[in-house]
Amino acid sequence: MDCLFIHGNYPAQFRHLAPLIAGAGHRVVFLTERSDAKDDALPGVEIRNYKLHRCASEHTHHYLQSSEDAVLQGQAVLRELNALVEEGFQPRFVVTHAGNGLGLFIKDLLPQTVHIGYFEWYFQPETTQYLTADFNLDVRLRTGLRNLPILQELECCDVAVVPTAWQKAQFPKAYQHKLQVIFDGIDRQFFQPQPATLRKERAELRLRNRETGESFVVPKGAGMISYATRGMETLRGFPEFMRALPSLMSGDKELHAVIAGADRRSYSHEAPSHNGSWKQRLLSELEGQLSLDRVLFTGLLDYNDYRALLWRSDLHCYFTRPYVTSWSLFEATACGAKLAVNRSAATSGIADDDSVTWVTLDDQASLNRELRKALEVPDRRSVLLQDFDLDTNLKLWEKLLNQALQSS
Repeated sequence: MDCLFIHGNYPAQFRHLAPLIAGAGHRVVFLTERSDAKDDALPGVEIRNYKLHRCASEHTHHYLQSSEDAVLQGQAVLRELNALVEEGFQPRFVVTHAGNGLGLFIKDLLPQTVHIGYFEWYFQPETTQYLTADFNLDVRLRTGLRNLPILQELECCDVAVVPTAWQKAQFPKAYQHKLQVIFDGIDRQFFQPQPATLRKERAELRLRNRETGESFVVPKGAGMISYATRGMETLRGFPEFMRALPSLMSGDKELHAVIAGADRRSYSHEAPSHNGSWKQRLLSELEGQLSLDRVLFTGLLDYNDYRALLWRSDLHCYFTRPYVTSWSLFEATACGAKLAVNRSAATSGIADDDSVTWVTLDDQASLNRELRKALEVPDRRSVLLQDFDLDTNLKLWEKLLNQALQSS
């Protein structure tokens, strides 16, 4: 059986599912925009690339530029998919990462193929306000139309999947019946609590930036508070974390702060100064208040170093405004990290409630006190709920695929 996965950012949510199907003896092709995807090959999975022939025009009405981009994405996918079909590839099912147009035209070319759309988000005013510096009427109208390709893909696919009940709740009620909740799954063979035989009291920690090779060291015996992010931005509570550090570090002269992630904005708006960098803006704001030799910006880490950080940290912070919940929260919880998390609809129902210190982002003085208290509390290890286990969710995917194929 021929099977196809389509995602612009290979392998993303399909890292485990695609090779599982390939391992069952099926031909699996992964279509992606990433030109370096072959550097991260998955067992049994063929990689093909699609490429846009142009970008959305700057002359298109700005409310509709995201729609034009979605059409261009869909066309790029269609061209490469047509080439595959001409080579004899006949997928029984196609799984697309939905919302950016990749699945817009699948059924036009392959009307008999089962099309499964994987949806992450629907833009609502209540959550979109956190993505922009000024959520004025113009921005609100433009964001509302960002949903046009999402709705079209939702309408056209045969089966729709969404990773969490919280994300499903963002979609219009008229479509929620079509969305099935299946999480991506956390590999608990890797993201697991540190074995007791390896646990050492505040052992030296060495980390390495995976892109530059630069090394960072947290000395043996030093306390450590940590924060990990794809991008240092307001949506993920980066300013609040940084503003808590002077109070925490002045009270503990050995405390190190480790920030793993890139100096970029993945989702929300740029800083109003310092060329848009929230890292540089916060360092400027806090100049003279931090012992910078104890503040380590490691950049992006590989998985082994990231897990080592979670194991070693005396308190790992995960903050977010209401939006798609990061994998990093699920991973940190599975590792049994001592966690401080701001409570919201996006973060509830992931960990055993009593295994996490819940904080607020809306009162900096209160946040500072809550983090200080959490650092002083005896070791408390987070516990991930079984719903998010990889094996559990792969079985749900297998069941969904079998049912969809049988009914087609």
